[in-house]
Amino acid sequence: MNMTKLNYKKLAWVIGAVLVVVVAWLLFYLNRPWSEDDTERAKVKVQQRVCFALLADGQEVAYFSRFSAADSVMVGLTAHRDSAWHKSEGTGVWVNSSSLFPSANGLVLAVDERADMEEDAALISHAMNDMLERNMQYLQAECRRMESMTDEVDYYLKRHSIFDNEYIAVANFSYALASGQKHMEQMQTLLDSVTRVAKNVEVKVVREYQMDTLALHPVDGFWKAPVLSRLHSDHPHVRFVVLGNDSLTEIPDTCTAFSTPLFCRTDFSDRVQEWNDLFPRLSAPPTHIEGTALRSLELYHEVETDSLCLYEGASEDTLSNQYHGQMTEKGTPQGYGTIRYANGDYYEGEWLDGNRHGHGFLAANGQMLRAGEWEDDRYLGEKMTYTDNRVYGIDISRYQHEIGKQVYPINWNAMRITSLGKRNSKQVEGDINFPVSFVYIKSTQGITIQSAYYQQDSRDARAHGILCGAYHFFSVKANGKEQAHYFLDNTEILPNDLPPVLDVEPTDGQIEQYGGEEVLFDAMRTWLTIVERAVGKRPILYVSQTFIKTHLVHAPDLCQNYPFWIARYNVYRPEVKLHFWQLCYDGRVAGIHGGVDINIFNGYQEQYDEWVATLTSRQ
Repeated sequence: MNMTKLNYKKLAWVIGAVLVVVVAWLLFYLNRPWSEDDTERAKVKVQQRVCFALLADGQEVAYFSRFSAADSVMVGLTAHRDSAWHKSEGTGVWVNSSSLFPSANGLVLAVDERADMEEDAALISHAMNDMLERNMQYLQAECRRMESMTDEVDYYLKRHSIFDNEYIAVANFSYALASGQKHMEQMQTLLDSVTRVAKNVEVKVVREYQMDTLALHPVDGFWKAPVLSRLHSDHPHVRFVVLGNDSLTEIPDTCTAFSTPLFCRTDFSDRVQEWNDLFPRLSAPPTHIEGTALRSLELYHEVETDSLCLYEGASEDTLSNQYHGQMTEKGTPQGYGTIRYANGDYYEGEWLDGNRHGHGFLAANGQMLRAGEWEDDRYLGEKMTYTDNRVYGIDISRYQHEIGKQVYPINWNAMRITSLGKRNSKQVEGDINFPVSFVYIKSTQGITIQSAYYQQDSRDARAHGILCGAYHFFSVKANGKEQAHYFLDNTEILPNDLPPVLDVEPTDGQIEQYGGEEVLFDAMRTWLTIVERAVGKRPILYVSQTFIKTHLVHAPDLCQNYPFWIARYNVYRPEVKLHFWQLCYDGRVAGIHGGVDINIFNGYQEQYDEWVATLTSRQ
């Protein structure tokens, strides 16, 4: 009997000791520190998709990716949710839903990187009428901007062909512009309809998560699958989320199961500091450096190149300029990529160390399309490749006849362009042996000078099937009316001839002596108007690119109403809209002694033929 009591007592002590050990082990298990090794094995990738939804009377009618508080604009407004998602990829950690044993219903603790969107949604909903009005104005402005850019892109495409370096990229951008403009018009119609019809309009945040291809949607209630709970962090714009799904049947073998409170509704705040310590990247504020430094990266991955280890992805800087393309590991644009600036401008092309460098094009509102070569973020210009499918011509005066004391005739039967001048190296495909498609001949200067060779040269050119035109050299010693009549009285212009040209080359000092810019502009307008009425063709202005940028910029009517013939002896073509480009003064032409001005039509043979056809159809 005593032995039995003693045995029970010993058994009780043993059981008690075992319970103490078990409780101690449980306490240790529940409070043990998470090692970095454990954490690394438990990491999983979590993709988040989030956007705003515009609700009209409770129904989702539109979506947008972000809200710009600076101008109250719903950025990326669209009728399709899949087009509005803001996607990001982060790291989560696999944990258990039970604190006592590893459970099949595993959970993932991850970061909610756009936790401030609910505040924006409440702000928009509170001032919805004003927001809708402002966004209507924004869409209208965007349509006008796109129309302006479309005009410049269309001009480029009409004057270029697939032989030019940037043509295909510009053509693709043209399609995107047309699509974007149509989309903006559709969004205007949608917002107008919402404003007129809907009684209650508000904004909410829509979120989706995905882990290992398993979609996780936030719903209310622990017993509903999947489960999402939000936790607090030390950083005001970062929240943790707990993701779970009943369809997860087992914990991956590569993961270490961490103990967590038994129910998801339990407060996780005591664990957050541990997570902050283990995952500083998750809870740290996003990199934000003043200037144009990188602010965020989205879903970028390594790509192979011939010589560099680059990455492919998307980024946004502190000025809201959005870049997509190749970059360094730190997110610096490198290689080939596109950037859409915050003001709507667009660049596509090559990059080096974060600068536009190499071949590319920039489409900017209110500016000509800049397609060509870039260096250290500076536009150099478009470098043309000279081939036999271009249209070349020349302009001549007495200097192609009189060399020293000798007078030479022109052999029109032998005429071929054999050199594009020695100044600046030029890109040429094949041999330089181009036909002369057109010739401009000097006829008059001022009100006292006539060319002794104009009549004969023009007759010879027509006889040899070469289109010809006449030009007048403007003098600052006579007014525009007198010079116009002097030109018309001494120049024979036939129906099939090219339009007459007004050659304007005064120095700044001569302009000042003439009475200033406005006096000169008025004289030019008078000459152009009189000659156009007399011959039925709009004259062409021959000037330098410098003259346009320095002086004609103050006469927008002349820039808009008249075609240009630009003299620029550079490897890059002029940065203005033009018909002809005089690219050198020291070219060589078989059949002509001495140097010759070589010109090129701004376009190819098809565009040239179309332009010539419009000249003859006006008669």
